[in-house]
This record gives sequence, C-alpha cells and structure tokens, in this order.
Amino acid sequence: MAKGNETLFFVQGNPKFEYADTALLGVAWDENASYGKGAALAPEAIIKASHQMDIENPMAGKTLETSIHNFGIITPKDTKEMIRKTEKFAEKTLKAGKFFVLLGGDHSVVNGLLKAVPKDACFVNFDAHLDLREEWQNKKESHAAVSHRIFDKEFEQVWVGVRDLINEEEMKFVSEQNLADKIFYCPSMPKAFYEKQEFPKWMKKKNMLFDKPSFGKIISTIKSKKVWLNIDIDCIDLREGIETGVPTPFGLSLEALRDLIYEICQKKEIIGFSLAEVIPDKFGKSQAIAAMLCYQIILWNKLKQ
Repeated sequence: MAKGNETLFFVQGNPKFEYADTALLGVAWDENASYGKGAALAPEAIIKASHQMDIENPMAGKTLETSIHNFGIITPKDTKEMIRKTEKFAEKTLKAGKFFVLLGGDHSVVNGLLKAVPKDACFVNFDAHLDLREEWQNKKESHAAVSHRIFDKEFEQVWVGVRDLINEEEMKFVSEQNLADKIFYCPSMPKAFYEKQEFPKWMKKKNMLFDKPSFGKIISTIKSKKVWLNIDIDCIDLREGIETGVPTPFGLSLEALRDLIYEICQKKEIIGFSLAEVIPDKFGKSQAIAAMLCYQIILWNKLKQ
C-alpha cells in the first residue's frame, strides 16, 4: 500500500484522520475489467491532477474549507483482498461520521463498500450500463455485476445515463424486480426514431433523457434521504474527451452531470462517492475531469453543512 504524503488539492501535507472531515482511498485495481485496461493508474493520476487546481473559487467567492485525510492507494493481489481492504477503510470512515471518497480502479471496487454504507442509503448510479448481470466471465464481483451485488444487499438504486446493450438477463431482472421507473436512459438514436417505437414494459419511454434532463423527475425517484454517488466515468459522452474502460457514445454532457449532482447535493444527504473506470491519458484530460468532479462534490457537500 502506498501511503499518502499529500492529499487532494493540497500540494503538501496529509491531515490526520482524527482531525479530518473527509477521507480518501485509492484502489489501484482493474483485474475485473473486461475490455480496456488502465484504470488502476487512475487514483494516483487524479490526485496529481488535483494539485493543479486551486482550492478557492474566486468567481463564487467560496473557499473549499475542508480537511481531507488520504489513506493512500492500495494495490490488492486479488478480488478478496481488494474487497476486504476497501471495506476496512470505508467502515472506519463512515462509522466516524466522515465523508468518504473512493477512487478506482475498475467499477468492481464498489463491492468493497457494501458492508460499510448504511442500509437506508440509495446508490445513485451514473453509468452507461446497468451492471445487473448475475456474473460476467465467471466473476460475481465483476464490474458488469456490481449493481446486482448492490441489489443483493437490498439497497435502493437509481440509474442515470444508461445506453449500452441491455441483455435478456438484465431485461428479465428489471421486469421481475419492478425497476423500470428507476432507470433513466441517454438516447443513442434520434428522438424521431423513438417516437415510432413501442416500448417494452421493462423500459419507460418517459425516462428517456432527451434534450436537457428533467432533474426533478430523477431526484423525486430517490426515496432515501441518504445517497451514495456511484459514478462510472463512462456515463459521460465520449465527446467530452474522457478515456475509460468501456467507451460508449451519446452519454451525459459534463454540464448535465455537474448540474444533476449539484441538485442531488442540495436535496439529499450525500455520505460519499465512488469514481471508477477513469483511464489516465497523456494529455491529462481524463484525470483533470475526474479531479474537478471530486472538487465540486466535496465543495457542494461542505457548503450545505
């Protein structure tokens, strides 16, 4: 494990956990990635990118006044170790009433949160995929099955940005568990195309995010007061210049993702967030986008307190 000598946004120093209000863990892990590799490099790259950002926003007249403890970056040898170590730091942070930030790694790192996150919280999944397979490539802890594992723990879930192929197994699961109202899709076809289609019962036409998304409709679907923001970076449209393990066109714009997360932060109690599937690029765009998302979520959470 690489211990953190510095933390997000601050060039030097790493506040002690006891005095921090936020804690950060990086998980250098992409053994469960089924396509593009490289997300294991993301935690270090995102932290470095954040050092190029100021912690003060002069246009808003606000300063990010927070103390972020960096646990460091773990490099597990297998899935069991990844889950066990992630779980340990997540439980320590959330039991202490502190805000937790988990930087992956592939999306399967979320499996390490499932014993730590309070049962009355809702996982709001920003993702191009439902990830509701029972298993993928003979792995129950696969990134493609992570939402199924969350469901196994009986958490409420909402999905935003789904647009990739939904297989028959997932269609059947959504139908049997009455999840249709919880899934909001980014259309990959022209609006006129959908107007001619008869939608199946497991998919709600009203939940297609044409034009600017209806944030109120999405937020009203979240019944829990507490929210865990579960962000797979492939929810973002490829035109935004993001590199990720399973790149998928026609996703959320950066503006739409930013604005929706802001509204959720205003109306719900955010207890933490996970950010996964970022692949650092040589120009620094992917890690800069990820670092800005971290900055914004932590700032909005602090300003509400």
